[in-house]
Amino acid sequence: MASFRKFEMELVPKAPFAFTPHLSRFTIPGTPTPIMYEGSSCWRLIRLAGRMPVRLTFSGEPWEPRILVECWCRNGEEAEAALKAASAMVRADFDYNEFIRKVSEIEPLRRLAERHPGLRPGRALSLYEALVDAVVKQRIALRAALRIQGRLVRALGPSLTVDNVTFWDYPDPEALAETDLEELRSLGLTRAKARTLKEIANAELAGDLPDLGEVEEDPEGTISALTEIWGIGRWTAELAIAMVSRSFSTGPASDLSVLRGLSRILGRELDEPEVRGALKPLSEYGGLIMYLASFEWEERKKF
Repeated sequence: MASFRKFEMELVPKAPFAFTPHLSRFTIPGTPTPIMYEGSSCWRLIRLAGRMPVRLTFSGEPWEPRILVECWCRNGEEAEAALKAASAMVRADFDYNEFIRKVSEIEPLRRLAERHPGLRPGRALSLYEALVDAVVKQRIALRAALRIQGRLVRALGPSLTVDNVTFWDYPDPEALAETDLEELRSLGLTRAKARTLKEIANAELAGDLPDLGEVEEDPEGTISALTEIWGIGRWTAELAIAMVSRSFSTGPASDLSVLRGLSRILGRELDEPEVRGALKPLSEYGGLIMYLASFEWEERKKF
């Protein structure tokens, strides 16, 4: 890192904005997923002109939010690219007030939005990493999935230590493609998940994964394309698209926490088609509603 220097910049999202509750739920202390989160800061390597260490420090949530963005890179142009990537990762440009206005006429959903002012999920920077994340989380408790993800990142992911802080990234597709199935299984993955990860890696290397433009323009077409990959069903495809898309038009409607959370919020038992029907008038925010309902359901289970 001798030729690199540290840049400090700031993001000021529109209030309300809250991201640390998401980090608290989707990270484990000391475990690179590849995001590490401690105190009010999170950090990881991102792929921009090579691997770049980036750290975000949050303050003032939800009503006076500010985010200090630190990156270690070669020049101001790379620093601006890192700032743009950081903004995307935390969805800093999303206007939560517009969401509240959109759901204001549906009382249970308005109350849901107001109970979690500014909360939003993170955004993956590539479909490849979103798919890796989603496959690890298939049919398993979140904490168990995060522990497995941490082992996968430590075993195969690149890392870089700067100022006594270690930054991690997802394994490169080359590393996953070349890793033996049994070695992947030793990290806690099932044989089926290990095979699917290798299939995803090979698809990425072959250039067969849809690009981000295709995801935005045709999410249903992207779902169809992704479910052609061995081991990827609609739940996995929808979750991956929700993680990478700029919009909230897609979400995993069959997810058990989504079904239970929305059933409790709307006061009636819902199945997957009923969830899709209930959210159809709010399609541009359907994925966010699913996320908040699932988040609230999982939080209530703790007590």
